[in-house]
Amino acid sequence: MSALHTISGSPSSGLLDSCLKLICPGDGILFIQDGVYYGCPPYLIDCVSKDNALFALREDLLARGVFSILAERIDPVGYGRFVELTVDYDKVISWS
Repeated sequence: MSALHTISGSPSSGLLDSCLKLICPGDGILFIQDGVYYGCPPYLIDCVSKDNALFALREDLLARGVFSILAERIDPVGYGRFVELTVDYDKVISWS
């Protein structure tokens, strides 16, 4: 059973570390709100397994002015794709 983990808090919140303790292969992570800063240097996401897909909400990246420095591994998605992701995964777990 796969899960989409949404992380909305900034890197100082430690939410990614908490999430990584419970994430399974095949799960995805979607960074939203201040969580998009995880995808920007120096908060690189090297600690996340390659078995986990990474996404960030495009509108939040643009609003925070960090779209151009997003790590290559993270797929920027719009609201439509965000909705599709919630259907593609069996459940959604919100980290906030």
